[in-house]
Amino acid sequence: MKIVIGLDIGGSTTKVVGFQREKLLEVTYVRSSDPVAAAYGGIGKFLNVNKLKLDDVEQIRMTGVGSSYITQDFFEIETVIANEFEAVGLGGLYISQIDEAVVISIGTGTSFVYSNKIKTEHIIGSGIGGGSILGLSNKILNFHNFDIISDFAEKGDLTHIDLLVRDISKKVPGLHSDATASNFGNVNDDAKLQDLACGIVNMVFQSIGTMAILAARLKKVNNIIFVGSVVHIPRGQKSLRQFVELYDVNVILPENARFATAIGAALCSNYSKLNR
Repeated sequence: MKIVIGLDIGGSTTKVVGFQREKLLEVTYVRSSDPVAAAYGGIGKFLNVNKLKLDDVEQIRMTGVGSSYITQDFFEIETVIANEFEAVGLGGLYISQIDEAVVISIGTGTSFVYSNKIKTEHIIGSGIGGGSILGLSNKILNFHNFDIISDFAEKGDLTHIDLLVRDISKKVPGLHSDATASNFGNVNDDAKLQDLACGIVNMVFQSIGTMAILAARLKKVNNIIFVGSVVHIPRGQKSLRQFVELYDVNVILPENARFATAIGAALCSNYSKLNR
C-alpha cells in the first residue's frame, strides 16, 4: 500500500510523518540547520523507523520555511509543496479530533489560522514566538538553549517578575487576582535566573494567548488549538491554560503538537509542483 509522506522543514528541526491510507505511521524528526540535508535525512530516518522502502512512497508533500530550498523531487518520487496555512489548520484539527477551531502555530514566530473541514483562512501572523524566547534569554540570561530555558522557567517564581492584579487592587471585576497586570512590571533586585526565565516564557506565551483570544472572537469559535515545536514548554502551557478561566474558551494542547504541520501537509489537497 502506497505511502504519502508529509514534511515540515523548519529552521532547525524537520518533522516527518506518513499516512498509509488513513493510518498515521510512526512520526520522527531530525535536527539540522541545513534544510536540504535535514529533509533527505528525515525521509531516510522515517523509512527506517517504519521499516519501509522508497518504492512504498507514492508522494512527498512538504511545507515550512525550508521547503523553498528544495528544487527537485526526492529520490525521483513526486514531491510537491503544500500550502502552509492549510497544513497548520488541517494538522491541528486532525491531532485534536475536532471539526472547527482557530489553530495557532508557535515556531520562531507565530501564525494564526481558522480552519474547518472545508476551508482554512490565514488570520494574521506575529513576530512573537520561540525566537523571542531564545533572543531575550540569550541577552538576559546568557544562554540560548530551549531545554535549559524550559527547565529554568519551570523553577522560577513569577511573583518576583510580574505585577499582578492583586498587587494594585483588592478586586477587579472579571479578573482573577493572580492575573498579570504588567509583564516584568515588578522585577525584584534579587530576582534569580530561574525567575527571569519564567518571566520571559510567560510574557511570550501570554502575548500569543491574548492574540489567540482575539482571533477566536473574530471567527466566533470557542476552540483554540496550539501547535508547533515550542508548545511543549510546561511554563508556556501553564500560561496558556490561564485563558480558559479568564475568557471561557477551550484551550487544546495536543500531545503531538510539534508534528501538526507535517501531518497537515500530508493531508493537504492544496499543493503545487516544484519549479524545476
